[in-house]
Amino acid sequence: MSVTSADMARNGSPRTCHNRLAARFGRFRNDAAGSTAVEFAFIGLIFIVSMLGIVQFALAFMAKMYLHDAVSEAATGRTAGTYAGNRSQVAAQICGRMIALDNCAANLQLETQPLTSYSAAAQSVTGTVFVAGASGTVMLIRARVPVMTFVPGLPTLHVSAAALYTRP
Repeated sequence: MSVTSADMARNGSPRTCHNRLAARFGRFRNDAAGSTAVEFAFIGLIFIVSMLGIVQFALAFMAKMYLHDAVSEAATGRTAGTYAGNRSQVAAQICGRMIALDNCAANLQLETQPLTSYSAAAQSVTGTVFVAGASGTVMLIRARVPVMTFVPGLPTLHVSAAALYTRP
């Protein structure tokens, strides 16, 4: 550190400048004013994101329960016989009971097919198969729909449900 003669005249010596700087830094280090705000900035963000995540997953579980009930009602209720070949009416009945979904009618992937044509391997719900089946046939109805997400950085969550019923 270069010290000019004007600095020495004003402050005394280079050591005095260093001591004053060290004293100022020591006061800054020991000052507790604002430490609560800084601690909250670190801890508060984690706490808020955790709370939002808990609410988001609770919403997804609740939507899963509603979808399960709606698909079961569609399989065992009046839909099984009345709307068996009409996908839009079955979808309208299921979406009428749903909550926390963005545009349920457009995003609902709904499949109905005879159980004899269903393979034993796990298959994803594509929403392309909707077969009415003959009377007395054991049918499988499956539905999958995305849940609205409001937590930044969280991928789209999907809920699905399935039910078996005998076509009247």
